[in-house]
Amino acid sequence: MVTAVAPVTAAATVTAGTPEGRKVVRAGFNMQAEIAKLAERIVEPVAANLAMQELEHVVERIRGAFEQFAKRRTTADTDFENIAVNILEPVQPRLSEAEFMRIVDRLRGAMVGFCQSDWGQSPAY
Repeated sequence: MVTAVAPVTAAATVTAGTPEGRKVVRAGFNMQAEIAKLAERIVEPVAANLAMQELEHVVERIRGAFEQFAKRRTTADTDFENIAVNILEPVQPRLSEAEFMRIVDRLRGAMVGFCQSDWGQSPAY
């Protein structure tokens, strides 16, 4: 792990009724903490090639991108590969071409999956 993540928001508890009349309690999760974990996992394969400061910087850039995706919807023409290359560009000189392309692909795929899911959408409770 690269950095410790302090919880910024408390997990919400949602109470919902079931058809049988029972109450069900679901605990929410901390989106920012999950995004931080995801960012760290994306760069894990090349973390040993980077200085701690470089690693922290690129993880923070990835986190920022995902937090922006969570705040607003992306459009169908969003160029995730270009976004990934721009985010990872500062560490490109420290990586082989194959390593760089692998991390770009991992980040692009994670962004596509994240934006196609409903994670970034606020629940209507």
